[in-house]
Amino acid sequence: MRKIKLDSKVKEMLEGTPHTEKSEAVLCYALELMEEAGIPVSPEQQMTLTSHVCAMVDRSVNGGEIPFIDKEMFSEVSSHSIELAASVCNRLTNLVDGEKYLLSIHFESAKLQIL
Repeated sequence: MRKIKLDSKVKEMLEGTPHTEKSEAVLCYALELMEEAGIPVSPEQQMTLTSHVCAMVDRSVNGGEIPFIDKEMFSEVSSHSIELAASVCNRLTNLVDGEKYLLSIHFESAKLQIL
């Protein structure tokens, strides 16, 4: 995998988090997966993904949880997007299973932009 170029606003967001290095590593991993899958990411999508990743890292480190997620609500999200999200979530510990479903929306919405 290659080094991902982050938008300056994304870098600012990362610098404002308590877990900058870990958040950046997870974000870059997610963006690399998207690049490998041929999924383009707009600057706005990169910002929303960054926000989600930073919150996920914080939940992983501090043990926070998201509300219960009914995976049936994500039945129209492709299995590929859910697999990509699961791969990203597996980089962290202490996350509930529902986290991958929330994260999969970022992959799915970026994929829909290319259709």
